[in-house]
Amino acid sequence: MGNIIKMKWKMIEVLTNPNKFFETRIKGEESLMIPVLIVLISGIISGGTVAFLIVSVSRQILPPEVHPEVHSLALKFGINSFIFMTFFAFVAWLVVAAVFFGISWIYEGKGGFMRTLEFVGYGFIPSILGGLISAVLVYNFVSTMHIPQIIDPMMAEATIRQIEQIAKQSPIMRLSSIVGILFTLWSGIIWVFGLKHARNLSTKNALITVAIPVMVHILYSIYQMGVFK
Repeated sequence: MGNIIKMKWKMIEVLTNPNKFFETRIKGEESLMIPVLIVLISGIISGGTVAFLIVSVSRQILPPEVHPEVHSLALKFGINSFIFMTFFAFVAWLVVAAVFFGISWIYEGKGGFMRTLEFVGYGFIPSILGGLISAVLVYNFVSTMHIPQIIDPMMAEATIRQIEQIAKQSPIMRLSSIVGILFTLWSGIIWVFGLKHARNLSTKNALITVAIPVMVHILYSIYQMGVFK
């Protein structure tokens, strides 16, 4: 019980005072145990949200009595999407850490990759919080979405396009995207201090290291929202 309370306090400190947290953590031994757990939870939430969206939409637009086999396929696709998104969270973790490590090399960063990987993992904590909020918003979107059911298979492609347009124009889904951007910025702040200590950088150089890929990701997210179209 004491260890759980201590770990919760550490997670709060990562969110509220990352500089102090990493300043203390850099003195300890390298450990990926907690970062792995953080990334796993983040992936599970993301995967669960996508799987729910797929299965729920398929149930709304496909009458069970007309397409019983399609519902089974949709369920399998939802499960596969859940597994993929969970796995992808770890891929994203490795890629983000590698990009930060590479950029910080330009500024003569001195820390090892394992320490960088560890500290970058802590930066995924905001994605857990953001993922939970997005999950609630997606549930609300699916619950209020009204799309005609597909009776004729020839209508499937047109209906899918209609769903995509509804999602892009939905205030709820746009809010979900905005939530994702805000929590990505929060992760970015944590990564700045994580890189500062993991790679022995100045705050300025750590900020530049993190800002480049984070801003690229945010601009892409804004583009996906259709703002630039």
